[in-house]
Amino acid sequence: MHEYSNKPERKLIVRFFSSIGFIATFVMACIAYSNSDYFLFFTLLCSSFIYAWALSIYKSVEKSASAILYNLYALMIYLVLTGGAQGTGPIWIFIVSPVTFSIRGLRRGIFDILLFLLAVVLAFYCAHTFSFYDYQPSQFPYRILFSFIIVAMLSGFYENSREKYNQKILALSKKNELLATIDPLTGLPNRRYTMNKLKEFKLALTKEQTPFVLILCDVDNFKKVNDEYGHSFGDEALIHLANILNQHIPNNAVASRWGGEEFLIAIPHVFNAKGEEIANKIHAALKQFPVDTSSQSLSLTISMGVVQSRESDSIDIDIKRADELLYKAKEQGKNRTCSE
Repeated sequence: MHEYSNKPERKLIVRFFSSIGFIATFVMACIAYSNSDYFLFFTLLCSSFIYAWALSIYKSVEKSASAILYNLYALMIYLVLTGGAQGTGPIWIFIVSPVTFSIRGLRRGIFDILLFLLAVVLAFYCAHTFSFYDYQPSQFPYRILFSFIIVAMLSGFYENSREKYNQKILALSKKNELLATIDPLTGLPNRRYTMNKLKEFKLALTKEQTPFVLILCDVDNFKKVNDEYGHSFGDEALIHLANILNQHIPNNAVASRWGGEEFLIAIPHVFNAKGEEIANKIHAALKQFPVDTSSQSLSLTISMGVVQSRESDSIDIDIKRADELLYKAKEQGKNRTCSE
């Protein structure tokens, strides 16, 4: 399994190397043809066709990556066996390790490079034993192999550093994404996250007739709580309310801090009656469990407006209807729920 979690990045890398491979092998094939080296021309032309095919299927990352690398390996082994142009063919093997690590990642890259290194050793041995090419001086293959190992180790070190850096960036990105959708005080989803969920629920209502209910809540006399008990206690009260909401809504529902002392609950797959039932449970829980600190205790009360979303209405209109019912509950004495 490749280490990259960023699939678009890997597709871009595969596309880049397949393009470069096609251009390079095609140009070298033309040069070989002009030099009347028809066997090399045919080999490079076939190689360029494979790179072109890899480019055409770059969205299928694994197939394209394998085509690029194994075509490159085969071409490098051929150059080692035959010596290439005046014995300079083996020099090309130094491009193998950076290309391999870029495409495969560290762990799979190490495995592929070890196999390639064994194949190169065997190719040098065959070139000498079967007189495919006589490398001079005789130490040339050893120096090439030693240099290749050093370059491969440096490439692996770079790839390891790059992957660790990418992991840190990914973790930071996930953290920032979480912070952007979570209210820092209560730990509940914020308005931005909840609006996206409401769009999902509304789409399900429109396409599949899946009902959902909205409950808009507001803490009663919250300014008085802050004035009499202090803002720290007010914060504790909001956290306490958030915990109560999470404990008394279904698992598929969303309870969010809508703003200030206002909270919004969205419950899919239910009708108004179920929304009222959940609201009553929340009232009962707040009565049973007051906000307790080391020095103070208070039974928190809230007013709520419950509406069932209508397919014909926008999300803003749904929320406006819930808000009107919430203020109706306030006008009727607070600590109650009003529903359509």
